[in-house]
Amino acid sequence: MTRSQQSSEWKRQLMDVVEGDFDVKDQVLQKLHERKKQREAISVKKRIGLIVAATLVLGGTTAFAAMKVYELKNDQGEAIVRVSETTESKSEYSGGRIEIMNQIRETLQPGARVAVYIAGPENPDKNVSFMEIPLEVTDQTELQNKVGSFFEIPQELVGGYKFVEGNISHQLNEDASAFFDEMVKDAERENKKVLVRDLPDNPKLQYLYLTYNASKGEVYVNLTNFENMKWVSEEAGPNETVEKVTVRQKEALYHVRKLKDKEAKYVQIYQDDKKRLIEVRTTAPDITKEDLLNIAEKL
Repeated sequence: MTRSQQSSEWKRQLMDVVEGDFDVKDQVLQKLHERKKQREAISVKKRIGLIVAATLVLGGTTAFAAMKVYELKNDQGEAIVRVSETTESKSEYSGGRIEIMNQIRETLQPGARVAVYIAGPENPDKNVSFMEIPLEVTDQTELQNKVGSFFEIPQELVGGYKFVEGNISHQLNEDASAFFDEMVKDAERENKKVLVRDLPDNPKLQYLYLTYNASKGEVYVNLTNFENMKWVSEEAGPNETVEKVTVRQKEALYHVRKLKDKEAKYVQIYQDDKKRLIEVRTTAPDITKEDLLNIAEKL
């Protein structure tokens, strides 16, 4: 069965970290980049947990002073994840554009998938944003049918963590760039400051988010489909941890990130044969690094 997506505490905490929206007019999926010959890679800035509106910031520059870069590589030696260590604290997103995006988000129902263009000085590059409000699925079998062969969803994780719910975010269509360009032209022609349009459906999975629960707290397993992506980038601020670990005899990354009033801990592993990035994360203080590594080892 399905139910409307609810913002649990951990989702709100993660949204406190990433309060931006998708800037994708010239930075959509890697396949679009290749066909348009605009860019060579996708850069995903501040990639933390993505639920409520699949809030992801693509591309952009950073004012942080990079100290060290950690890389998670595929079997060909290509960097899949790049984490830049910084000396400056993360800046918070604010401004009228963010407020408008939040207002639009609040009006959307689960399953909605829209593109938003907001004109003005906060958007000099005329970026078009998009968001998807996924449906939460609480039946593991139903969700497995939607996911197909991309990932076999476990009913239970190592340590007794049982499946609670999950949801899917989908890929952009291959003509998304042209769709966004047309939106900008229409907004300018009609002298509209804000233009919202439904995005065409796309059955192809881009992200899968799973929630599990046990006595120690909740564990989240997030998967990214790398079929049309090349790499993602992240930033680690002061007093945050990034270290290389081993999972299934392959290199992985372990992170400890500061949220407003707690820590997010997670392990990242890349499965080359499946072209997918897996993250096992938690904000529960009683769940340890070893717990997360043990779970990742069996996925």
